[in-house]
Amino acid sequence: MTSVRRVSGGAVLLLMLAAGLFMWAGNPYLWIRVTAAHADSQNLTMGQAAFVLVAIAITGFVMVKVLAVLNGLYAKAMGGSDDVTVRMPWNQSMRDGRTTGRTTSALDVVMVVSVSVALLAAAIWFFFFATYV
Repeated sequence: MTSVRRVSGGAVLLLMLAAGLFMWAGNPYLWIRVTAAHADSQNLTMGQAAFVLVAIAITGFVMVKVLAVLNGLYAKAMGGSDDVTVRMPWNQSMRDGRTTGRTTSALDVVMVVSVSVALLAAAIWFFFFATYV
């Protein structure tokens, strides 16, 4: 594998990670901020709540499509396959000679990492910074 393919694949993976993080953390934050900026009072109306939920759902659907396109770009950059080999320590045989026959796509790995980072960031914010706001 050439270094150009490796660098372009890594760049696409970073874009996928950023898109995944936006989908889980940035998307709700964006629509809550937009709704709060246009609110007349501090009381949330039912229309504003419905707008936030629908906007988050539509933006999430768009982000899924964007991630699918980026996954295709990653497959093209890596030579036609988006499969990556990830062997978790608990999934290895004691003899370590057999393979499971299952492949993991780059999108699977990116989504697990982005959800984990978003949950960790939410937990850090909740436990350390939310009490001071």
